Order: sequence, then C-alpha cells, then structure tokens
Amino acid sequence: MGDDENLQNHPNWNAILQWSLRFQDEPSENRVLEPMDQERRQFLTRAFENYSAMVADPVKSMRGHVVVLKNPDSSKEECVLALEDIADHAEDLDEANDLYLMGGLQVCCAYIKHNDPELQSLACEVIANAVQNNEKIAQFASDTFVLSDLLKLVDNSANDTVRVKSLLAVSCLVRGNTAALEKFNQHEGYNVIVRALQSPLHKLQIKSLFLINHVCVESTDQCQLYSSMGVPHQLFAMCDRFATEDRTAESYDATLQITLKLLLHLVERCDVQFPPHAAASFETLRVCLVEDSVEEEREICKKLKNHCPAPADEVDR
Repeated sequence: MGDDENLQNHPNWNAILQWSLRFQDEPSENRVLEPMDQERRQFLTRAFENYSAMVADPVKSMRGHVVVLKNPDSSKEECVLALEDIADHAEDLDEANDLYLMGGLQVCCAYIKHNDPELQSLACEVIANAVQNNEKIAQFASDTFVLSDLLKLVDNSANDTVRVKSLLAVSCLVRGNTAALEKFNQHEGYNVIVRALQSPLHKLQIKSLFLINHVCVESTDQCQLYSSMGVPHQLFAMCDRFATEDRTAESYDATLQITLKLLLHLVERCDVQFPPHAAASFETLRVCLVEDSVEEEREICKKLKNHCPAPADEVDR
C-alpha cells in the first residue's frame, strides 16, 4: 500500500500533514506561537488516539494469545488464531525473544504434542520462525524435547502438513547452527532426513534436499556421512526420472536445481560410484533443458557428465 493510498484512507493523517507542511513553509520570523485552541487540540488528540489503536503492542498481543493457549477451555478456533498471530510475531527477532522470555514460546512448543494436526503444524511454524538467526532460542529447542519431538513428527506423523512443517522447523533450526547440527546428529536426525528424501511427498522431499545440501556445503564430514548412506544413489535415480518424465510440476525446476547441485557437491568431495548409464542420463537431461532459465542446470549436467568414468571399451582402447 503506497503513501498516497494511506493518506486517502486516513484523512486525519492528511490533515496533519497539510498543517505540518504549512507550518514548516512559513518563515520562522513570521511564526507566532500561541496556545492551541480547543478544536485543534481535540482534532490532534483524536488523530493520535486512532494511531495508537492501529499500532498494537506486540508484547500485550502475545501475552493475550498465550493466555488463550494455556486455557483448557479455549476453542480450537481460538487456539488456531492465537498460534497464527504468534507465528507472525515470531518472524521478528525482538518479538521472538519477548515471546521466549514471557514463557510463551514454551507454551507453543507444547502444542507439537497436541493430537490435532492443524494445531501441531501451526506450532511447528512458530518454532520455525522463532529459531532462525536466534542462538538463544535455537539452543532452547536443541537442548529440550523440541528437536527430538520434531524429528519424530517428520518420521511418524500421519498428516502430510505436519510432516512438512516439522521438517521446516528442523531445517530452520539446524542450518547455520553448528551446535544444533551436533544435537541433530546425536538424535540420528540424518536417518530421519534420508527417509524423508525417499518419501513420495514432494514437499517433504525437496525440504530434505535443501537441508542435506546446506549441511554438506558447510562440512566435508557431512558430505561423507550422506554419501555413505547412499544419498548419491538416490540422486542419480532422481536425475533419471527428470530426464524421462514430463516437466509438468510447477516446482520441477527448483527440485532439479537442488538435486543437481547436491549431487555435484557430493561427487566433487566424496568417492561416489557412478551407475553405468550416468553419462547418457546427464546428456539426455542436458538436451531436455532448453529454457534460458535453466542454463545453470545445463552447466551442472555437463560437469557431472565430465566426472563420469569412461566406458570400459574406451578404457581398453
């Protein structure tokens, strides 16, 4: 919404602006300071009262939502609205810290154990927003039940949305946080993520790819770990499907890009065994990628093909 539209929707602000500009434009020597008349005082008072009403106190708002979440008599609809609003607040670093200090984050985290999948997924969203770039909250999530319970949801929840949201929260917690990654590995989170990568649920698969790629970029040890678990073999199989299936899904390009990037990263840093048909598969895929938007993917296919071992008959010659 632009400034002009704001002024049109709130004529009080327009009047204040005009009054301020007139006062500013007048030469200082011509200004006469005199008591404000009652009408102007009432006008300004109403304007600023309206402004105060529009700008809610986030701490007060979150406290009210936490009261709702702690009340066993609150309806599901009330809890949904509370978690949705808290998730929005948690995107702000200061507000996320306020939520944690008032004990509200702990209340929200308890909802990942709730039996209602909508409330569970919203609680995961709160955690995902709160832990990003926030070392204190990330430590809380790593050192308590939160991380282990999130991993259990990724692995075992019967609800697809809960699985995706819980994996999002895990990813936000682990990426760029060495201490959280260590806790993740202590909980054998790598097994959970590799199983998620094998899931037919596309959103779960791509979030797994992004997480594995991120930790592998940061650590050679992580590359070796996921390579030893057979991830390159899964990625080769995914590339085969990309080369043969119709590109109809909207998220195809994003999935293809992260798949190729991760595979190239593993190939360059680990001793990866190539399937016999890998070179032909990468060439087929490269030829299929004709749009300008996938130039990077074509280049990665070329690099991967160059890494493929020469066929046995060429070696003999």
